[in-house]
Amino acid sequence: MTTNPLVVYFSKGGKTKKVAESIAQGLQCKSVNIAESTPVLFDVDLLVVGSGTYGGKPDKKLQEFLEGLKPVKSGKCAIFTTSGGPNPKSLAVMKEALKAKGFELVSTFDCRGQFLIGNRGHPNEADLRAAKAFANSLKK
Repeated sequence: MTTNPLVVYFSKGGKTKKVAESIAQGLQCKSVNIAESTPVLFDVDLLVVGSGTYGGKPDKKLQEFLEGLKPVKSGKCAIFTTSGGPNPKSLAVMKEALKAKGFELVSTFDCRGQFLIGNRGHPNEADLRAAKAFANSLKK
């Protein structure tokens, strides 16, 4: 059971922020946008990491954050992404970066976001409810 989760994300336009905040609400924890501040990971027992998808990958700032993480002996993580298209590479990139630091991946979530003129209005209320359901599944 998770007792001290933290949601860490990068959001340029605010869409990933909406999803991150919904996940944080579901987990009853803080969310930290790494574009605005550096998260404190002390005593975090579940690290939830997310980013929008840019060129099929997470934003470079999020990738740099993951590269800068200290290795852990036993840590759990979950990852999420917002993307305009199906099957983004973002999830795989984040998974590999966290695995290299010693984290065990427990779950993933992909929210289809707006891409140019497609998927307008996303994330919508249904997407945010799905993000909260994802968070609830992480509590177990």
